[in-house]
Amino acid sequence: MLSAIDDPIADDYWSYETRDGTRRTSRVTIGRPASLVDKKDWYCPILFEHVTDGIYYSYGVGPVDALMNAMYFVRRRFYAFKEVQPRAKKSTTGVKRRKESTKSEAARAKPQKRGASSVRRKRGS
Repeated sequence: MLSAIDDPIADDYWSYETRDGTRRTSRVTIGRPASLVDKKDWYCPILFEHVTDGIYYSYGVGPVDALMNAMYFVRRRFYAFKEVQPRAKKSTTGVKRRKESTKSEAARAKPQKRGASSVRRKRGS
């Protein structure tokens, strides 16, 4: 059992909205995969503030498998939360989200411009 991740390979703050509408910022840290004592299987430590109770471990049959399982764990949380913003500042923890829009009625009615697609289709297809 680790008390800290001393050798992180990825470390970030994510801002997101919880199911009850609370805006929260959490630190997400993925540690370097390491072999278990049996030298057959591997683990990858994960610390996801407000999500895991301390350090969570993802296991695999090798270092890449353990890392893939750790990233799958993080990815599932990314899609489970609303409005996830990586590289967030950590000062917004626990702030209730405002329900009313800050945009004016005219600005909300105005159509949004979209950037050009990087994939071009042939005419007549």
